[in-house]
Amino acid sequence: MSCDYPRHRLAVEADAHPNALLRVLEPFAIHDVLPFRIRVDGAAATRPALIAPAALHAEIGFAAPVEVAERLCARLASMPVVREVRLLSTPAHDTAPANVAAVDVAA
Repeated sequence: MSCDYPRHRLAVEADAHPNALLRVLEPFAIHDVLPFRIRVDGAAATRPALIAPAALHAEIGFAAPVEVAERLCARLASMPVVREVRLLSTPAHDTAPANVAAVDVAA
């Protein structure tokens, strides 16, 4: 996808399964979107001893049309491994988030 598209960021919280990251990234390949930035914090860094179940936190930056970004957000939210996903969108050549959408799949 072209860099002329708006920039987006998906913040994803998922169950800490060995294949969770692969599952989270698969919709990007299906929609022909190549992320320009991926940051992942694993379960070891986020899990207090026996208090909360392990979680994987991923932040994925990419450029795509708004419709594709919203479709990716909805697709991730429908995955059983995903607990929560938030879409943060920034217009091209802007640095402040313009639109924020949150989907809480735990409810």
